Amino acid sequence: MRRVARTSGLLILGVVCLISGVACGAPPAFVRVPYLGLHQTPSSTIVISWQTTQSAAAIVRYATATQFDAADGFTQSVSVPAADGSATHVYHLLLSGLSPDTAYDYRVDLVASSGQAVAQGPIGRFQTAAADLSHFTFTIYGDSRTYPKHHDLVVAAMAKDQPRFAVEVGDLVAFGGVDVLWDRNFFPAIAPLAKDAPYLTVLGNHEQDSPQYYSAFVLPPGGGEHGKEWWSLDYGVVHLVGLDSNVLTLPNGFTRMREQVAWLKADLAAARARGERFIFVFFHHPLYSSDSGYAPGDAGLRAIWAPIFVKYGVNAVFAGHCHQYERLVEDGVNYVVTGGGGAPLTGFIAHPIAGSKSHVSELHYMRVTIDGDTATIEMIPVGKVEGGKVIPLSSAPFDRLVIHAGS
Repeated sequence: MRRVARTSGLLILGVVCLISGVACGAPPAFVRVPYLGLHQTPSSTIVISWQTTQSAAAIVRYATATQFDAADGFTQSVSVPAADGSATHVYHLLLSGLSPDTAYDYRVDLVASSGQAVAQGPIGRFQTAAADLSHFTFTIYGDSRTYPKHHDLVVAAMAKDQPRFAVEVGDLVAFGGVDVLWDRNFFPAIAPLAKDAPYLTVLGNHEQDSPQYYSAFVLPPGGGEHGKEWWSLDYGVVHLVGLDSNVLTLPNGFTRMREQVAWLKADLAAARARGERFIFVFFHHPLYSSDSGYAPGDAGLRAIWAPIFVKYGVNAVFAGHCHQYERLVEDGVNYVVTGGGGAPLTGFIAHPIAGSKSHVSELHYMRVTIDGDTATIEMIPVGKVEGGKVIPLSSAPFDRLVIHAGS
């Protein structure tokens, strides 16, 4: 009986190993190499996240870029115990006490119980913000789902701009509840960018309000599910607002929308009272669109949100969902649809809606440059798709919008 029991135990252990995809006895390794996020005070903190094959302790080593480049190496470290990992082995470290407007190098090392390093992440470099930071660049794009290779091209192009941070306006993956789409498609694609540029997101319909989405990202404080269904952040002279445009389709949708709207009004009023130079809003479903299958945009959301954007002087609103680029102006508010991150591209109606100023169906991203009292928003083309093949395009801006603070 003992021999049978011992054999059964080994058999069960073998089955567990096979199901988990981890070789029994193998050291921990990265499933998702370290990627960055932003929380409440980007002038003194950064979020470093990673996922491992099994519960694993880690040491996060870091130093100012000046120290690192002077051959001092990493001068500081933080130990993260294995117990901090969730059942999915996703880890988030809020690294604090950083100096404003300073570049830092960092690396995450996984360590065995003996303290020996068993896996090293890549060396990344990020830069903190400052309360009065008024010269920087960030990028925006959306709808990276479906074609990972197309997504790779867009991310590679964005990374060349070395943005302070990046925002994706939803539909990161095709099905939010499928782990493999996150681990084999999405996170490998964003790795070259997200190790250096903090990654902000909003929910698309394809995220399906999934636990995988919420466990993957630390986002700025806000409200709704897990306190990050909608969020806001001051980054230098810019106020960023992320909203959930899926709320009305979810359980208790009307209650959740009322809560989100009350939060949004209070947040925008406070930002204007603080004298923020620019306010940019991000969500998934466009209020206005000339898309052949979505024109003229989401009328329900438009009725609720558009008057708020006008009242509080929102400078620009960015959405996705329609897999193309379009810039529109409605009631003095600039609207940008940026859904060219990797999903199948779509076309336009024969006659664009009245507020449409520019449009094209291409893989692309948005580059936003803050220069004092001026914000320049450019559409950067990456490629056009013909016959299932991507034809690279010049990185010269296809379209440009210049906004002056207070105008």
